[in-house]
Amino acid sequence: MTYGSLRLRLLIAWAVFIAVTLQVAGVGLRVLFERAITRRTQSELEADLRQLRRGMTVSPSGEISIAREPTDPQFDIVFGGRYWQIDENGKTLSRSRSLSNSTLNFPALRPRGDEPKTIKFPGPEGQKLFAVVRKHSLEIPGSNEHRTLKIITAVDAAEIDEDANKFASELFSSLTGLALLLLLGAYAHVTIGLQPLEKLRAKVAGVRSGKATLVDGAYPDEVMPLVDETNALLAEQEKELQTARARAGDLAHGLNTPLAIMAANARTLRRSGQLDIAAEIDRQIESMRRHVDRELARARARGARRSRHTPIDIATLLSDLVTVMRSLSRDSELQWTIDAGPNLEISVDADDFNNMMGNLLENAQKWASNLVRVTARKTLEGIKIDVEDDGPGVPDDMIDRVLLRGERADTSVNGSGLGLAIVNDLVELYRGSLQLSRSPLGGLTASLFLPN
Repeated sequence: MTYGSLRLRLLIAWAVFIAVTLQVAGVGLRVLFERAITRRTQSELEADLRQLRRGMTVSPSGEISIAREPTDPQFDIVFGGRYWQIDENGKTLSRSRSLSNSTLNFPALRPRGDEPKTIKFPGPEGQKLFAVVRKHSLEIPGSNEHRTLKIITAVDAAEIDEDANKFASELFSSLTGLALLLLLGAYAHVTIGLQPLEKLRAKVAGVRSGKATLVDGAYPDEVMPLVDETNALLAEQEKELQTARARAGDLAHGLNTPLAIMAANARTLRRSGQLDIAAEIDRQIESMRRHVDRELARARARGARRSRHTPIDIATLLSDLVTVMRSLSRDSELQWTIDAGPNLEISVDADDFNNMMGNLLENAQKWASNLVRVTARKTLEGIKIDVEDDGPGVPDDMIDRVLLRGERADTSVNGSGLGLAIVNDLVELYRGSLQLSRSPLGGLTASLFLPN
């Protein structure tokens, strides 16, 4: 799966979307949690402040005492994290035991009415405190005088931060698991969404291999226009192939008469004693026929590859071809061996297969000294057939050239140099390959591969 793949692009888009969304959600949830825990802490501090107000008494002499202090144990632990203090005109009248000999130096504030005000300021040990300040008016018994006090309850803000950080840590673990779950869902979503394209790919591959002529099946509305255009393109291509095959056939038939006349003239020249000229004409006629045969084979194979073929039995066809080769005249008897595994079948046109293998066997027979060995094996991708001979072989610098039309490794042997080129053309039309190499027998190995 490369970067250019649609699947990878969609998954990357999903991953970025999930990461950004969960990041924003995580930050938002942390902010909401901090606000919630801050409100809860403020409520607790206001409750402590109300308890101080209700437990506060003043004597006729004006002395203020706290009858009932807040019960939280942290108020009794020196610098335990919770504090309260009562001030009047900037002077501390009373404070919690947790402050010891220290005082809370909070900014000058003027709370209005009985509404409390929240502030943050440094504590006795430099820590940040979160506090609630409230003004309290206290009447002195036996007089009409009132005293205005400021009551403050505070807590170490680190407690809020600690709870927020603990929540963020647990939230991160939860969001990580959620991200993995969403990524799995995104992968399933992308896979299901791309299944029609994978089905279309398989159908097109079937057309390319000749198993079908058109792309059939039901597809989503978004894919169906592509299927229709592909089928229209295939139909147009099939029409052009039929036209090309018809023109090639017409050309071949049109050349048959001139070639026959030239052959008759060559025989006349031979009878009149002009042997060299007749021989040259015969060679040219043979070369022209081989060229025509080659183009006819290519045109026919282009059309045949688009058609469905009944699987052919490779072992039977190879045996028949070798029988024909044995019947051809040779100065010396050749030994032929065929090693073809059982149930070797492939869906190609039988005439095309005979054309390809006939040229390879004819070439091996032409050059072999005593032995031609044919081996056919089934691979994971298709069928591989090796034709080996014990002849002189082909020089290494000529192996690539002999597959070109008209190229011959040795001009002392009759032939037009088109046999291997025709095989190469046909096998390429079937998406196969032809490779030449040095044979262990000493001669040439022609390896033919045809895909399933």
